[in-house]
Amino acid sequence: MELTVRQVEALLALEEHGSFTLAGRALGLTQSAMSRAVAALERRIGGPLVHRGPDGAALTALGRQAAEHARAALGHLRAIEALGGRADAPRLRVGAVASALVRLVPGALVRLTREWPASDVLTVRGDDDELAAWLAADTIDLAVTTRPRDARDATATEVELTDQFLAVLPRHHLLARGDRVGLAEFARAGVADPGGTCGPLLAAGFAAHGVAWRPDHVVRDVATVLAMAAAGITAGVVPALAAPRPAPAGVTLLPLDPPLRRTLYVRHRTGDRHAATFADLLAAET
Repeated sequence: MELTVRQVEALLALEEHGSFTLAGRALGLTQSAMSRAVAALERRIGGPLVHRGPDGAALTALGRQAAEHARAALGHLRAIEALGGRADAPRLRVGAVASALVRLVPGALVRLTREWPASDVLTVRGDDDELAAWLAADTIDLAVTTRPRDARDATATEVELTDQFLAVLPRHHLLARGDRVGLAEFARAGVADPGGTCGPLLAAGFAAHGVAWRPDHVVRDVATVLAMAAAGITAGVVPALAAPRPAPAGVTLLPLDPPLRRTLYVRHRTGDRHAATFADLLAAET
């Protein structure tokens, strides 16, 4: 029986996750398929690679040696694959508002590099006006912005992504005990507005439900809202796509009731297939 890439991947996933179930999930395999792959590798090598117990699975000394070689071998195989895709690998300059650079754009970059390891992506932060100007001047290839394109611009393709606002609460806050937060009680709690384009959207959203949005604090970014909540200073609100996962220690994130949403716009030149591919990956993150 020949050694296979799947067997090598199974061993490394098991080392990382310490569980046949979790390792299989990471590889898209069932637990039984994982077990068969590892067992076949053990037969090929001629010794036990894994301690199997009620608390999970851990590599034996032989398994750790095998895993060390497996990492190197898999890395070389991926490098060989990258040679073939290098000529067609995406080269992109991506501009985005700050809130899109927390999880949305990084998540899409991870997906992109899995498919094209040789891809080359530059990311820059800008506000809506800057992003529109940079895209028009061909300084960037794709923009993630909170402002829709001019309807008269027929040269750009635009994809809309829907995001929702989340209540950010100190872990021991009374409102953190439920599974969602009503708008009126949230507004009365004393909150921090993350600033930028979020403020007007929140004001309009609260007003549409008969609640006045009068934040006690207006800050410049999501990170400050999260830090203030973690310190127990105040509650706040952030867009879901800008909230780190898992939530920072001392912070609870809950949906608002009724939900309030915002729209992000992913814009690129019509006909730019690499930018279109990245736009699809961004949409897959929402």
